[in-house]
Amino acid sequence: MMKIFKVSALLIGLTLLISSCRTVSYMGDKLPPTSKLDVYYDTKDVKKNYKVIRHIYASTLIRAEKTREAILTKAKSAGADAVIIPKITTNTNGKTTESYQEADAIKYLD
Repeated sequence: MMKIFKVSALLIGLTLLISSCRTVSYMGDKLPPTSKLDVYYDTKDVKKNYKVIRHIYASTLIRAEKTREAILTKAKSAGADAVIIPKITTNTNGKTTESYQEADAIKYLD
């Protein structure tokens, strides 16, 4: 009985871990999708006038390249002309530390 409980708990834990690895969330406007994006790593690098149409947050539990791909896919689906990916944010809550990549999907105004 105890063995079944341990196996069940392990499977549930693994399922939650795997499902949380590709978490990409957002809030903001949605425009027709785009296929090409400019990528910036600092707002000072953007030389055109723009507005932020969506804030994107992606878990960094996966490899950095996969996190970047997930952000770019979400920005394209939002209709962005470019994305600004400035930093990785880390939050510590008691014994738990969570890191996520922040990004802004932007639309040029010019």
